[in-house]
Order: sequence, then C-alpha cells, then structure tokens
Amino acid sequence: MTFAQPRRVDFPSSPRLPRLAILRPDKDFLRLLKDDRTKERSYSQSCRDWTEVKSHLAILLVSAGQPGGEGGGEQPERIWGLGIVRPGRETDRDRKVVVTHTRRLRGSVPVSGLWCVGGERDAALSKALPESGPVTVGADTVFANLRRISPEVEAEVQRLMPLLDEAEGWSEGELRWRDERDALLLFAKIVGLEPSDFPEVRLWDRTAVGAAFVSGLVGTAVQPMFDDIRGRAAERFSGIGETVVQAFASRGGNRSYDFEATSITDQWVVDGGEGSLDAYYYHVDTGTLVMLRYVRPDPDGFFSPDARHSLDEFRSRVHRLPRRTRRSIDGYSLLDDPLFLRIHDPVPFTAALHRTSPGAIYPYDQVAAAISDTGETGLPGLSLSVLTRHLVPTHFAQLVRDGWLGASGVPFEVALDWVEATIDTAGVALLVVDFSLRQRGNGSGIKTQA
Repeated sequence: MTFAQPRRVDFPSSPRLPRLAILRPDKDFLRLLKDDRTKERSYSQSCRDWTEVKSHLAILLVSAGQPGGEGGGEQPERIWGLGIVRPGRETDRDRKVVVTHTRRLRGSVPVSGLWCVGGERDAALSKALPESGPVTVGADTVFANLRRISPEVEAEVQRLMPLLDEAEGWSEGELRWRDERDALLLFAKIVGLEPSDFPEVRLWDRTAVGAAFVSGLVGTAVQPMFDDIRGRAAERFSGIGETVVQAFASRGGNRSYDFEATSITDQWVVDGGEGSLDAYYYHVDTGTLVMLRYVRPDPDGFFSPDARHSLDEFRSRVHRLPRRTRRSIDGYSLLDDPLFLRIHDPVPFTAALHRTSPGAIYPYDQVAAAISDTGETGLPGLSLSVLTRHLVPTHFAQLVRDGWLGASGVPFEVALDWVEATIDTAGVALLVVDFSLRQRGNGSGIKTQA
C-alpha cells in the first residue's frame, strides 16, 4: 500500500512589523530556564490590556535584584532574552499569557536602548511602554532599536519571526493543523495520556508536514491489516488524497496507552480547497464512537450558512445509530448521539503548544434545536451566543473516558461509513482508534474488564 508523501512547505519571511510585548517575568519563571536556557517552556503570567489574541514577539526584562540581573544604580534593568507570547485564558481580573521559545541573550543588554530616538533617550516613549503587556505606542521605534542593539539580538529576532502567526498567515491549511492538533491532544487525554507522556507532540516537525498535522509527528509506521482494526482506515481511504497514519503506544511493558491516528485529506483540499475537519474517537473494546465537528464562526459570531449546509448534508448521509441498551438500573448515558460541535476561541496555530485550544464543545442536539428556532424567527443566522450548554475540553475528555458521552456498540465499519461521509462533505477527517483495555468509570459506555 502506498501513502501520499508529505510535501515540504516553505514559508516566506514576513516584511511586516511584528506585534511586540514587554514582559517582566518573576524569579520562578527564570528558575525554569536555569537548567536549559534554550528549551521551549510554557509559562503563565498575569497581564492586562491585550487587544490582540495573536502571538507577539516578547522582550523579557529582568531587574537587578532578580537571578541573572546585575547590580548598578544607573541600569536597574536589562534585556534578559526574547521569546513568543500569546494571550491565553481571561480571568475576572486579568488575562493570562503563555510564553514559548524563550532564548536568553549572552551578556548585559541595556534596556534603555529600546526607547532612544535619534541617539537620545526619549522619556515620553519610556513612560508609554507597558509594565507588562503589548507595546501599543512607538512599536516601530522599539522594534528598530531592538534589532540595532547587537548582531546577536538581530539573529534571535530573525529566528523568532517565522514563529509568529503573521509569518504563518493564519492560512486555511494552518488552521486545519490547529484543529487536528487540538483533536489529537483531546483524544489523547481520553486515552489517558498526560502532556508529559506525549513527547511526540513536542517533537513536531513542520518541514515534514503536508496536508495533515500528524505527518509532522514522530510515530510508528503502521502495517496495514495487522489485525482486524489496525490499518483498515488507511486501506479504505488511501486512494482519495493524502492519508497519514501514526501509531502511539506507551514504552515498557505496562501498555497504559495504545492508539492509532489516521488523518485523511481529500484531494480537493490537498489542492487548496477550504475544507473543514471532523475528528473521530473510537474505542475498540466497547465500540464507543465520539465525533467532533470543528466549526469556525463568522467574524460576527454567527454559525455560517455554509457550515450549516455541510452539517446537514453530512447528517443525511450517515447511519442512524441505535440507542444503547441499559445493562443495569444505573447504566445510562448523558447523551447517545456521538456528534458534538467544537468551537475554538480565535487563536492562531501554535506548533509548540502541547495543550488543547480554549473554547467549548456543544452537543449537536442543542445546536440543531437552536438552528430550528432561528428559522422560525426569521433571523439571518444562528448566533453562537445563544448556545449555553457546553463543555470545556478537559471535562469533555473525562466524561468520554468514563463512558458518559458517545454511542457504544458501534461496529467499526459503521464508524468508517461516517468517516467516508466526512470526506465527501467536509474534506478532512482525523480518526483516533483506541486499543487500550481500561476500567470504566461511572458511566455505562465502557465496561469493566473481567
């Protein structure tokens, strides 16, 4: 069997001014970087006044009193290093940020060089710079001064620029990478992985990626027809576009997780069409099926007519699944329909971030009811603000893992029929097949092993 070979993707450097932010990390963050200054780490810090959700080039400042800082009354601060920062979860009082790709600069780099104009210190610019947050005044001057500080700083800026979302462009392909990456990590949580147990996501290589995010991961090649399940999705869909298969199993003898991820991209999407993603989780031992339809709302927050028509077409194609039979008086499920809608907050694709994206997961029946109500009232479209019953990704993963959500007893061939309907209507499918034999939780979908 032949699978489509991943294509090398080259991204041009961005000529635009990047978004800048100034951060003053505390000693705990600097301590994280002590052992390995070049290692990518995630860190959150309280930070207000973020008007953009996209990534910023972060200038990390350190005071003389912090580890790595230097004494001297005339220069209480210096530039410790650079990195990438994006605003994350918003709380009642502030907004958390996530910092990645930090790199410490060698030697002492005076911070005062950032706010010089014509070789002279500009006090007004100095006062306009934030204590912690995005640079909204004089950003062009600050960026020009930053690049002129030293050849080392210029080299680090050039290294970080391709990692900013402006260089990546938020293209359709990259947004599908974001969705596929999110689904893979979400289903990995269902399988039982912790982020620290999944190093392959940290080793993602964009130079190896074609149409699928999983093609940039370091997995294990799958031998088609290894048994009744492994390789069957790849065999069925290998001729329609680009099919990539990766297998992941825990190292050692405990076999705490064992799953296979198959990404299928129809040829019209490979050629540049705007497809969307359906992500499937299938637990072999119980035949449990869960599906996430990834939806990007319009800028005004409406569920677009195209998204509705695509979903309607998909629903007309798939088999209706029978209601499960209760095994006992306490054996019941919150939902028997395996279809959910996954709606992100507007965040860019970030390759190194090994966590699911912020947003919500909605049961399809709620969305269908809201669409019906919209049609009766004559409104132009469904506003996502009317959808109230939702799950955050972590809770959703736990409920599926414990057997509360999803349809059980679904034959694998039926699941593949659903995947085929996805390819025909949405263009891109990710199928994660879970081979682990685990104890069920409080729900009825995952049986207790003898």
